[in-house]
Amino acid sequence: MSKNSSRGVDRRLFLAGSVAAAGFAPALANAAIGDLVYYVGSYASGGGVGVTTLSYSAAYDKWTEGKKPDPTVPNASYGVYSPKLKRHYVVNEQENGLIGVYQVSTNGSKWTKKGEVSSQGSGPCYISLDATESYLAVANYNSGNIAVYKLDPKSGLPLEPAIVKQNSGSGPNTDRQQGPHAHWVKFSVDQKYIYSVDLGTDEVLGYTFDAATGAVGEKFVAYKCEPGFGPRHLNLHPSGQVAHILGELENALITLRPKGDGTFEDVQYIKTLPADFTGASFAGHMAMNDLGNILYVSNRGHNSIAVFGLDTTGRLALLQIIPTGGDWPRFFYIIPGFDRLVVAHQKSNDVTVMAQYTNGTLRAHNAKFTVAAPVFLGPVA
Repeated sequence: MSKNSSRGVDRRLFLAGSVAAAGFAPALANAAIGDLVYYVGSYASGGGVGVTTLSYSAAYDKWTEGKKPDPTVPNASYGVYSPKLKRHYVVNEQENGLIGVYQVSTNGSKWTKKGEVSSQGSGPCYISLDATESYLAVANYNSGNIAVYKLDPKSGLPLEPAIVKQNSGSGPNTDRQQGPHAHWVKFSVDQKYIYSVDLGTDEVLGYTFDAATGAVGEKFVAYKCEPGFGPRHLNLHPSGQVAHILGELENALITLRPKGDGTFEDVQYIKTLPADFTGASFAGHMAMNDLGNILYVSNRGHNSIAVFGLDTTGRLALLQIIPTGGDWPRFFYIIPGFDRLVVAHQKSNDVTVMAQYTNGTLRAHNAKFTVAAPVFLGPVA
């Protein structure tokens, strides 16, 4: 799809959002609820030695640094929690990729490893659960494949053998697209498909999925990006009627609509950086608020977060681009119901906190913590 086609910004929504941003004050919701605990994952290559914890008191709007790094959770670059099984699944992003299964105390002070399995590839960087919390999928960046495990309903441990799906191909960027690089994987809202994003081949891949049997079909191309787009993540809207794909190399978003057969068509293209920015930057994390009407994207290099509003069709309008207060915002976490967004800066070795206005735009807040090579943030349930 051409960048000069209909993938433009809806100017009416942009203007409305800009005006609204000037008039709303930040509001802290649910202030009477007790402390919340989060863990920060880090890379050993950057000096990180495991996970650290942060506690948030909503009543006092105060953050407290908790337990020192835990060496039993190395290279914790992504994780997911199963409330049903009461287990944390955390990748160990190394050459021989691993998935650790942990039981964590409510204050985050004790991490007990219940098991560990291979990610079936190299450099695992994303992990997800299906809607029933019965299956787990992991994306291996270096080896360009995904693996799907069934979970034991009693222990929560992944059961062998895993189903492994290998991709092949390359892209025009010889530094980053010399081969396949699976960067994201998730189950569709209706549980009919598993989708994977491959940065190396500029593809969104789909696989049919049978939630009753765990069967995974052969890959098909659900959407083909323009050469060099470098897709990193896909956001599947809870409605199932729209999706957004983030291009790490092109610093852009594409709005997608499902065609009914597991594939997508594009309807909009929009950049995540200011039009006059000429430096080096790479799109990082993407996440949506609980209402499904605001989408956030981090820019590594420009060191900012771009805030987009969604209209009723899912099209995006840029509301704000704001500095994050650190270098290389690899990941951020939106605290549901508390109007706070927490950012992990991989290169400046710190975590900062931003406050959300009621219209979704952001402002700098008063909290900053030193953490070596932070690359992930997750709740301790």
